[in-house]
Amino acid sequence: MSATTVGVGVSHREDSFGAGGEAISLAFEKTEGKADVLIVFGAMRFDHKDLLAGITAVAGDVPMVGGTTAGEISPEGFSEGSVVVMAIRSSGLAFHTGIGRRMSRDEDACARALIADILSRATTEDFSSLLVFPNGMGGDGLNVLKGLQGVLGRDFEIAGGYLGDDMRFKHTFQYYNGKVYRDAIVGFLVSFKEGYRTGIGVRSGFESIGNSFYCTSSEGNVVREFDNVSALELYKEFLGDERSGRLPGICMEYPFGLIDEDAGHSGKRHFQLRCGLNVDKKNGTITLAASIPEGSAVTLTSGSRGDIINGAREAAEQAMQCLRCARPELIVMFSCVGRKLVLGRRTPEEVDVVRKCIGYDVPIIGFYTYGEIGPIDRSVEKLAEAKFHNETVVLWVLGLA
Repeated sequence: MSATTVGVGVSHREDSFGAGGEAISLAFEKTEGKADVLIVFGAMRFDHKDLLAGITAVAGDVPMVGGTTAGEISPEGFSEGSVVVMAIRSSGLAFHTGIGRRMSRDEDACARALIADILSRATTEDFSSLLVFPNGMGGDGLNVLKGLQGVLGRDFEIAGGYLGDDMRFKHTFQYYNGKVYRDAIVGFLVSFKEGYRTGIGVRSGFESIGNSFYCTSSEGNVVREFDNVSALELYKEFLGDERSGRLPGICMEYPFGLIDEDAGHSGKRHFQLRCGLNVDKKNGTITLAASIPEGSAVTLTSGSRGDIINGAREAAEQAMQCLRCARPELIVMFSCVGRKLVLGRRTPEEVDVVRKCIGYDVPIIGFYTYGEIGPIDRSVEKLAEAKFHNETVVLWVLGLA
């Protein structure tokens, strides 16, 4: 019998307090009214203080992390306008939550503050993993990862998703221990006893549609030039007149692929995808969700709806291979909002293909993000370092041998 019990509750109720109470009550039905940690993802439509008050009225002071989304994922599949709660109770796992504040001022320092908060109550062990949920409108997403790895090391297992605001692109909210925050990073460190394993799957389905070129001028997450010409003009040349007329929205459909040279050793090129957020027509620059360093090789990418759904399936298969026959206990799924925009009415298929591969009986929670964190392939030493992604599915699966 598993030493871990997991419950997931979903609510679509209009009133925020009632929605929080209903979701946690449904989750607690599986865990006998107890939990060691709660993961909570909610739509922007809620009054978030009331939402969390509804949860804590039932759960008490159980540690909690989460935040707002661009779409929610649960055993019901894909939904919008809902709140989902996962309650985890385990004698074989230890959870330590933490928070870093003022992310937009200094992403690196905020990430380091999160780790310092966690490590003030815990120590990293041989079998530990970090899940993080940063403010999705906090600046250069790559700097968050730099801060985390600056403390934990580049080999430490990290996965996560940047919180959303239902595509308003103004500000997101973070949930931490029953309170609502803005401009923060929240997360938790989970440490395992012998027998537990984690499986991580990271795939997109997007492929290169042209030759590579180089970033020759950039500052932070603003790209000025590719191949010594205006970044925006080169992008428009690739897109053509009709597609260029739909900038910047078209950026979600045609993200840049930062070519990972180490990832090419297997004969297949893998990309760290970067979505354009804004374009400056006067200066010819493109602002991305995360930086592309000068000198980096880049390609333009695209994917059909079928390709994107297949990418989710490949991520699930990769996570299962990583588990090495361990039985999946729970799934946390992060998928980029850009994928949702491309998939449209087929968005539920992406969640379904993951559940079909890993198991419909395995509890799942997740959300549509403004950026994802995870290793390209944890089973390969050169690819095991966590990276920042856009337009990608990241799966974190806990298993028990």
